[in-house]
Formats: sequence, C-alpha cells, structure tokens
Amino acid sequence: MADENKGVLTRGFSLVTRHQRVLWWLFAINLILGGLGASGTARALGDALHHSLAGEKLANGFDLGMFLELVSQPSVKLFSHSGGIFIFAFVYLLFLLFVTPGIIAVYLEDRTFTTGEFFGAAGNFFWPFVRLALWSLIPFLLVHFLQHLVSELANYVDDRVAWDQAGFLILVVGSIPFVLAFVWVRLWFDLAQVRAVAGNDRFTRRNAVRTFRIAIRRAWRGYWAYVAITILAWMVTALALVIWTKVPARAVWLTFLLLEVIMLAQVFARLWQKACATTWYEMNPEPVPAVVEPAPIEPFTTLSPAGSVSDIDRPLTDEIEGVPENGLQEREPLK
Repeated sequence: MADENKGVLTRGFSLVTRHQRVLWWLFAINLILGGLGASGTARALGDALHHSLAGEKLANGFDLGMFLELVSQPSVKLFSHSGGIFIFAFVYLLFLLFVTPGIIAVYLEDRTFTTGEFFGAAGNFFWPFVRLALWSLIPFLLVHFLQHLVSELANYVDDRVAWDQAGFLILVVGSIPFVLAFVWVRLWFDLAQVRAVAGNDRFTRRNAVRTFRIAIRRAWRGYWAYVAITILAWMVTALALVIWTKVPARAVWLTFLLLEVIMLAQVFARLWQKACATTWYEMNPEPVPAVVEPAPIEPFTTLSPAGSVSDIDRPLTDEIEGVPENGLQEREPLK
C-alpha cells in the first residue's frame, strides 16, 4: 500500500513538473486577479496606517491584536472595500472551471498541447464541469454543516466547563474527521472530472454516482496521497505565516515574497492532487463488463439425432418386404 501511494505521489509530482507551464500560468492569473481585488483594501489600510498609533507598531512587526483594533475603527471601513475581492475571487473560480478540463486532458495524454487543443478540451467540458461543481456542493455543505455542529458543541462546553481549554480541545479533535471527509469529497469529484474527460462522459449525475462507488471501494490509496499533499501544503503555509509575522512591515518585498510562496504552494498542491487523481485512474482502469456472445445457430438437417422421433418413414424391414419362396399366388377371379 505504501509503495503504491508513493508511486501515485511521485508520478503525480512528475506530471506537474513536466507540465509546469500550467502551474506558472495559473499562478500568474491568480497574482493578477488577486492584486486587482486587494487594491481597494490595500489603499484603505494604507491611509489608516499613516495616521494612527497602530501603524507605528505594525511597522515593526505583525501584531494581531493591534491589527484587529485597527480594522474595527469606523474610519477604516475595511469590509466596505472587500467587494472587489469577492468579485475577482469568483472570476478566478470560473477561470479554474474553464481550464480544468484542459489540464486533465494534458495530464491524461502526458504531452504538450497547442493552444487550440488546450482551449478546445477546456471548452468541450466546461458545462459538464460546472454541473459537477454544483453537484459537489451537496456533500461539501453537508460536511460543513456537521462541522458547524461540532463548533456549536465546543462553544456550549466552553461556557459551562471551568477548564478553559475544553471547548478548544473539542473543536480541534472534532474537526479532524470532517477535514478528512472534506478531502475525500474533493477526491471523489476530482476522479469524476478525470473520468468525464477520459471516457467523454457528459452525464454528470450518472458519472458522480459511479465515481462515488469507485472512490468508496477502491480509491483509498489515492485518498491517502491526497491527505499527504494537504498536510504538506499546510505545513509550508504555516511556516511561511510564522515567518511573515516576524517580518517588519517596512520589508515590503519580503512580505510580498512570503505571501506569494503561500499562494504558489496552494496552487502546486491542487495541481499535484489533480495529477495524482489522473495517475490513480490510469493505474486502476475500470473493469470492462463481459460481452455475452449469442450461441451459433446450427444449420438445419433432415437427420434426426438418436433416440428422437423422426417425421420420415423408416424403410420397411426384410420381413415385410421379403418375397415368399413359393412366389406370389394369383388370386382367383370373383364369381
């Protein structure tokens, strides 16, 4: 099992690195759209930092308490400038839905596509992928709802138990199964996307049901590869965030570099997961149902098999056909 997981991980990693043009292209689009969406918020925070005591403290390093105090001021109005962030995030989501079929086609054929081939594959499966994304909202929202119940339970315990860390412990331990369930749902619909492109299957509901059976019965080795990639990506993100909190605000380029490393790690991890799903699907092809061929029709014959009744008269036996030794006796004429 470990060897097969390693095989899926290494083959998926090789796919991403061989076709790294896709990685840098997605990263560039994300950088452009992210910069456009965050420009309004950056201007609002910049104006506030120039005329407040919080700006002096935040200039020497990140202070979460001071930052929350700053954004809570009515003069800052941070969330009034966040509309652009959601708009450009939605545009990036649509862009990802559009190019994902082309990315999967590249990974399946493992060759460099021309621009026409790539966008042809992308446009060919855009609406099926949109429908798959809508179907995926059902399990994702269910997992989110169950995790919300755990959060409410943690708050309930925290208000009624003397130990301060009880609620936090329940929240952390109780959230682990739902994080794993979230990763499994992501694998389920990634396999559905791969199956749609590989088999030219545009029936999304039927595809989702069949892929669910595959994921629940046979795809657990691919699932643990997904879990390993998720853990690795978040370890890189956590490390970069810890370093970022220690960097003074005056080091703008270093802050920018750290944040882009976080984004690059997330994009790379997502493409790595897509490549692992494609690799696993190729390593575990679906069983082809056996075709029952019709029995050959024997030609009609007049000979009857032994023991059966024939509609052809048998030849008379010698006892009936035999001629008496004395010859035939002539009949006397009637008087």
